[in-house]
Amino acid sequence: MVIALTEPPGKPYPLGLEELRLSLESGDTKPVVTAVPEFLLVLEDDLDDSTKRDRDEKWAIIEPLLDPAYPGQIFVQGEMGRLVGNRAAELGIQRKTIYRLLYRYWFYGQVRNAFLKNYSAVGVANRNYSPGVRPGRKPKFQGVLVSPCKLLSAIDKRCIKVGYALYAKNKTSSLRIAYDKMLKKFYSVKDLSKNSENRVRLLPESEIPTFTQFDYWGKQFFDEIETDRGRKGLTKWLKDCRPIAGTVRDWLRGPCHQFEIDATIADIYLVNSYSRRMTIGRPVVYVVVDSFSGMIVGLYVGLEGPSWNGARQALFNAFTSKVEFCAKNGVEIAPGDWDCHHLPHQIYADRGEMLSLAAEGLASGLGIEMGTAPPYRPDWKPMVESRFGILNDLTDIRWLPGGVAARDKERGERDCRLDATLNLKEFTQIVIESVLHYNRFHRQPDRLTQAMMNDGVEPTPTGIWTWALENDLIHANNRPDELIYLHLLPRERATVQKGGMLFRGMHYVCELAIKENWFAKARRNGVWSIDCRFDPNSAAHIWIQGENKQFVRCDLRGSDFKYADYRSDEIYDLLEAYRQLPPSHKRAELESRVSLVDTVEQIISNARAERKDEPAASTKAEAVGNIRQNRSEERERERENAFVPDGVRAEPAKPAADTPLITHDSYAGPRRAQVIDLLKRTRPGKTQ
Repeated sequence: MVIALTEPPGKPYPLGLEELRLSLESGDTKPVVTAVPEFLLVLEDDLDDSTKRDRDEKWAIIEPLLDPAYPGQIFVQGEMGRLVGNRAAELGIQRKTIYRLLYRYWFYGQVRNAFLKNYSAVGVANRNYSPGVRPGRKPKFQGVLVSPCKLLSAIDKRCIKVGYALYAKNKTSSLRIAYDKMLKKFYSVKDLSKNSENRVRLLPESEIPTFTQFDYWGKQFFDEIETDRGRKGLTKWLKDCRPIAGTVRDWLRGPCHQFEIDATIADIYLVNSYSRRMTIGRPVVYVVVDSFSGMIVGLYVGLEGPSWNGARQALFNAFTSKVEFCAKNGVEIAPGDWDCHHLPHQIYADRGEMLSLAAEGLASGLGIEMGTAPPYRPDWKPMVESRFGILNDLTDIRWLPGGVAARDKERGERDCRLDATLNLKEFTQIVIESVLHYNRFHRQPDRLTQAMMNDGVEPTPTGIWTWALENDLIHANNRPDELIYLHLLPRERATVQKGGMLFRGMHYVCELAIKENWFAKARRNGVWSIDCRFDPNSAAHIWIQGENKQFVRCDLRGSDFKYADYRSDEIYDLLEAYRQLPPSHKRAELESRVSLVDTVEQIISNARAERKDEPAASTKAEAVGNIRQNRSEERERERENAFVPDGVRAEPAKPAADTPLITHDSYAGPRRAQVIDLLKRTRPGKTQ
């Protein structure tokens, strides 16, 4: 006996077993899986007494028909009508009532709960009301009937959908304003009369939807989650309202699998280390956290950043021993008190800190995979974000001298910057002590695995970390501190030139470059670029890698050694500033060039005028024939007019009256003319 699974249920009919088998084999009939109706998925204890009573009464009507003298009697040809007729006459009810109950019983799986009421299909999606009949109670105001609200049509509902979308997509500040804009757009007219000033007038009240209707139907068109996402924006919704399906530890293998790093501006003003009267502003705090254990493995407190220069110092602190770091800041610890000096498999950070050439050293040099969180998504690295709040609570930072937001600022209250007392070293000491306290005593039992609970591990970061070290779950860091430090340095391109390796306007040299004649090759074949690493805090050195990937230090060239004590950024900015021409200088240079052109033209003009006043040579040969003699005479005049400072030459002594004067005639003798001609022909380096 088979029954069609279509609403409403119908009468079952017989089907031969062999016929059904052949139909299945041929593919004309295919098996499918159907879902159990929702109203059947209910526990007996969840049903109230009235529901049970109604179900049992319906079951009692058909129960004698399902257990006659022999099983399946009701399906015999002609027996169903006879049995139903006798039962209807016995109970005094209609035959169709019994038929409907039987069909429902077979349709829903032949269980007694098939007679439960199915409220999932109750209601009418689009109910049509006649104009004279309105739903709901009659509207009244102070006991007096008022005109009823409008019955919404399909067009009205589309208008409501358009208006509510303004609110759902955050195009208006409130739902009321979205309703007002809908009325202005679809339910208003402009009064174009002369004295109306083009005012907008609404349609009669009986022709516009009410705010209650607008709110109700808007929520039918737009899901509340969709509206919330549109109002907040996708980024904020994902950060604050998205469903949380697990924790960051679900996919981690254990401690040192992933570190998270982030920075914050501390809520405190500090003073200068040499003079407590000089305020230096708020420090930057970098924290490196192990995602699995919650252990704070690295720390940096200073004035760098937030930038890679501060992040790399925090990472270097995370990868190396903390004993010397703590001692430098006045805190004495044993190596086991903060036993974190290991390299992780992955580091998660913000895009601004990691997406740079500096961070490539982590992957290529130290073998650490980098992960970056999208913008405005701190929930992607929740461990480090939550540690800032814990440290603030432990240090009670807002109530320290110079703390920010210790109380709500009111007019006339004292500026917190005037109370700044701690210097950078003292504040770093407070943060270190807070980190040590957190690592030892912050309890989170949900971090423990089954193996940890079997070994009785304390649910603190130090307890989990120590257990992982004892069970060889954390690999030792065998890299020297110097190599780690160099791999964390920023990387840029330098240019090999004939005078050295040019980097940010400064020249560097090294033994490798001199040995391989880099500078001579650059002078002969042209310049080329090379990767180098530099320390932003000092311009004294840069580092390059040789053929075996070993770091080679390059020192400043002798002529540029004056920049050794400065930061490389400062030198770069200084040289760039000198390369740029100020607008005032450009103007003065332009004016000088224009004045120079005018002066040259004036001199040429005067010279041409004087030349016109002199008689011209009769022939070209006469004009150029006496150049040598003219040059000699001009040179004599130049020598006579040469500037000689006072006191260099003495005044010539006057000869006595009886001393005969030597003249050219007496010196040369009778051959005076021949001697002078020979002297004119004499040239340096030649003989006559």
